Amino acid sequence: MAKTDAERKRRQRERKQRLGMKRMEMDLARRERELIASNARARGYEDKTEYVVRLVLDDAERIERDRSRNRENDRRGAP
Repeated sequence: MAKTDAERKRRQRERKQRLGMKRMEMDLARRERELIASNARARGYEDKTEYVVRLVLDDAERIERDRSRNRENDRRGAP
């Protein structure tokens, strides 16, 4: 049986609440907005938000790798 619009919206609100999702706004220059849009398309993203989230998650992974390397170098006494 198909879900009503109200049921879909309720599930969407529940999911957002469960994931702790909140709206975030940023002031971006025209060029920055254009780059986000064109880069998202070039990478195959239909949704610019998904593209920006992927950038943030990838950067977090790089930071963690760098921190792990630094901790390892500190243990070895490497410069």
